[in-house]
Amino acid sequence: MPSYLAAGAQAVVAVTFAFSAAAKLTGRAAYADFRRWLSTGAGVPSRAAGPLAAVTVAAEAATAAAAPFPAFAVAALAAATLLMAVFTVAVARMVRGRVQVPCRCFGVGRRPPGAVHVVRNAILLLVAAAGAVLAATAAGPPPPGQTLALTVIAGAAVALLLIDLEELVFLVRPVRPGSPSR
Repeated sequence: MPSYLAAGAQAVVAVTFAFSAAAKLTGRAAYADFRRWLSTGAGVPSRAAGPLAAVTVAAEAATAAAAPFPAFAVAALAAATLLMAVFTVAVARMVRGRVQVPCRCFGVGRRPPGAVHVVRNAILLLVAAAGAVLAATAAGPPPPGQTLALTVIAGAAVALLLIDLEELVFLVRPVRPGSPSR
């Protein structure tokens, strides 16, 4: 049973980090926006924003690339846990500081960081950490092919829901009188 859950966590991490890295690398403008957001939104000193942007995207891409492979699962999930811990703390600080610059976590954001971003990151942190523990302690043969495929598909679906959590929450949130319409 733990190998199913570890495989699901691997899929969540692989899809989430691949999407995040790709969104920042879709063109020079997207990468420049992310780098600029690190200074204006996340409060990183301007001189450090460029190197931090490069390290962040490289870490996300490497984690996404390694996560699907059983031989690298523990390391990739541990790296994802560390990255998500840093991202969660950073977003929580932005929320506490009432940053009004739209979040660039997954490329082009429309809203400033809020509670939904912290919750999303905390869920991803828990998935990565639990996956790392399960991958490290899993015993027995890997799941059969069809079951593994379904587990990976379910993990990818969870990742896509978490990536778009901000939009999903916005869609189901009731409209208050005097607030802008959707």
